[in-house]
Amino acid sequence: MLQVCHRVQELLQLLNEVLPTFSSAELLEPSAPGKWSRHEILGHLIDSAANNHRRFVLALTQPEPLLITPYDQDAWVRCAHYQHTPLADLLTLWTVYNQQLIRLIARVPPEAHAFRCTYESGYTVTLRWLMEDYTVHLEHHVQQLLARTLR
Repeated sequence: MLQVCHRVQELLQLLNEVLPTFSSAELLEPSAPGKWSRHEILGHLIDSAANNHRRFVLALTQPEPLLITPYDQDAWVRCAHYQHTPLADLLTLWTVYNQQLIRLIARVPPEAHAFRCTYESGYTVTLRWLMEDYTVHLEHHVQQLLARTLR
């Protein structure tokens, strides 16, 4: 899981270096009506960290298989008002939360990597897959955030 930890750390550094170079307009403008702004995408990443943190801990502390319950991503972003939160606050919260996730992931015992986690659809994955998928999801949104034109 060291690869996951290293990649998350790289993404933290990259986003903290580059995102503050965007103008306020670039940070606050959604790509289209009904789409998220960069502020809101970063807020979504905070929500994702919170939800995945919960999943990782429950997978380690509850009997198998962990039932993975979805969350309404749009509602979470709306309720948190990320659009109106200073970028520095969003970056700090996102960074610190992910640093904690790095510590957690690094300490997951190898035998726990195979713990089963099941989606409501019945699709079953392992805790290892969940941790790796967290990084894939993070990379997708970091690429979105850093693109010159938000898509």
